[in-house]
Amino acid sequence: MYDFESFDMTPVAKTADVIYYNGIIFTADAANQVCSALAVGQGYVLAVGDNEQVLALATPTTERIDLHGKMMMPGLIDSHMHPFWGGKQLKGCSLHYAALTVEQTLQHIQAHLDKYPAHDDNEWLTVRAWQRQAMVPVGADMSRAVLDTLNTRRPVALFSNDCHTLAANSRALQMLGIDENTPVPPDGKIARGANGQLTGILEDAPAMRAFDSIPSGTAEQNVQIAAHVQQVLHSQGVTTVMDTRVFAEQLAAFAALRERGDLTLRVLGAKEVTPDSVQGPEDAARAVQEVVAFAKQWGDKEWTPQAGIAVDHLKLFVDGVLQPPTMTAALLRPYREHHGEMPGERYGDLYFTTPVLNALMVECGRAGLHPHTHTVGDGAIEQVLDAVELMRAACPGKDIRPGLAHNELVAAHQYARFAELGATAVLSFQWAGLPGVLIDEEREMLGEERFPHLEPAARFLDAGARVAYGSDWPIDRLDEWYNLQVGMTRRAWDSEGNPAGPRLDNDRNLTLIETLRAATIDAAYMIAKEQYIGSLEVGKFADAIVLQQNLFEQPAEKLYQTRIERTLVGGRVVYQA
Repeated sequence: MYDFESFDMTPVAKTADVIYYNGIIFTADAANQVCSALAVGQGYVLAVGDNEQVLALATPTTERIDLHGKMMMPGLIDSHMHPFWGGKQLKGCSLHYAALTVEQTLQHIQAHLDKYPAHDDNEWLTVRAWQRQAMVPVGADMSRAVLDTLNTRRPVALFSNDCHTLAANSRALQMLGIDENTPVPPDGKIARGANGQLTGILEDAPAMRAFDSIPSGTAEQNVQIAAHVQQVLHSQGVTTVMDTRVFAEQLAAFAALRERGDLTLRVLGAKEVTPDSVQGPEDAARAVQEVVAFAKQWGDKEWTPQAGIAVDHLKLFVDGVLQPPTMTAALLRPYREHHGEMPGERYGDLYFTTPVLNALMVECGRAGLHPHTHTVGDGAIEQVLDAVELMRAACPGKDIRPGLAHNELVAAHQYARFAELGATAVLSFQWAGLPGVLIDEEREMLGEERFPHLEPAARFLDAGARVAYGSDWPIDRLDEWYNLQVGMTRRAWDSEGNPAGPRLDNDRNLTLIETLRAATIDAAYMIAKEQYIGSLEVGKFADAIVLQQNLFEQPAEKLYQTRIERTLVGGRVVYQA
């Protein structure tokens, strides 16, 4: 059934500590080869090949593990997520992404307030996984006035599941230092009503910055969150993550685990540069050098089989959100705001001026930092690709790996530009699993000409561009294999494995190999660590997972049932079912 090719048997360690054999081992190498055995020595892949070849390396001290036909593959690399945010959500008050009414939301929050009383009235209640978009279509929304009806004097803040909206009660606004005199920044909104009073709604960067400023737990509590997060991720087969908006607080928690010898997750970070922190193009070099200094402070000087930390990326939020009511994603042509009518005047928002973005991109190239951008609409994508083109011209031959994340609406000519400029499309595949009502709404909002380029995936690959997978957790619930299934089916599924909506029929399905590569070797390339991880090849770190299912023998619609039996990081077993 499987064509076991000949493999490089060049040793990288003197002895095999453990040999896995009699399996279906997908290597994710350049030829997508499959082998039956793999040897691990000193945390590295020592050899891959057939059973006879690899078992010949065994010594009396070598552990032999019979896979009994189970599948083994590289560990998943989630190249766009917010693990510490997600960890806090696992521990606190969550609305669990449910489509709740305003009344149901208030009932849930009040129940939490009653069950978990605070020590004093200054203790924040942050509520996560709020699905705001479920309220607005029925003519409702959360607000300061509504939250003020809760029976509490505590500051209360709801953070939307897309992390682009925060709703605050009056006490929270007061403690955040936001009032009617607070200026609206260039990269988001502080909503006001017709009377000029604050509604309590913050959108895009103001929402994120406000959420970040809310007091967190103690340093030790943060370490416990980090420890819990890495185990939750390992149980889904994740061995490496990139936190695409990283702060010292998160890195301090993971670094504490590293110092204790308890860090088992490879953690990369992208440090954000905000529009209001750069005074003009001439200020870009200073802003980039601050990220370089941050990276030197927190990143490991070298990568070894033992899990570590790296900060090699710079994050830029270039636009906002596509879906109503926000519609701040930047488009090349305006939104069709009224169904059946001509386009309106809204193009969305570009948060950086073109001169500043161009200067930041060029300085990234000069400094050797990899730019990672939030680009939802085709207008933002165009601005970033233009900047990447300038960077390539200014830094010829420099190995810089631009990643453009989300790309929910792409212009037809942009796929080829991704390939030509060596830019990676970083995609959350589950975003193609839209309910029918939202598919119809977005078709109307965009028009027939643009609709084929909504939530694309295979179109990038067919144009020769690279795709890397990133879950964007906790924007969505953490379910890695469900997300990969949507990439292969382009439709949503319910918990019983039944279709939960129509197929988004404007792109082809990804193949299994394409999907797995996006979450392994191609993600490793985007984060510039493919020389260490992402495939099971001789000389690389032994980051691997053993599955309870053979993915090559099950239909795409069953991928969500995938369960992890064992997760290895640097050859070390960090999770066992």
